[in-house]
Amino acid sequence: ILLVEQNFRFAARIADRFYLMDHGKVVQGFPVGQLSAHTDKLHEVLGV
Repeated sequence: ILLVEQNFRFAARIADRFYLMDHGKVVQGFPVGQLSAHTDKLHEVLGV
């Protein structure tokens, strides 16, 4: 099941993995437990 969601806290409660997409392509995938280790990449791609 693919869930597109901007609310990370909500998504983390129900997801097993996160996939980061940029311009329609998956640029990184990781387990929910590793979310904090990938914040730099999230900021870079999402501009948050």
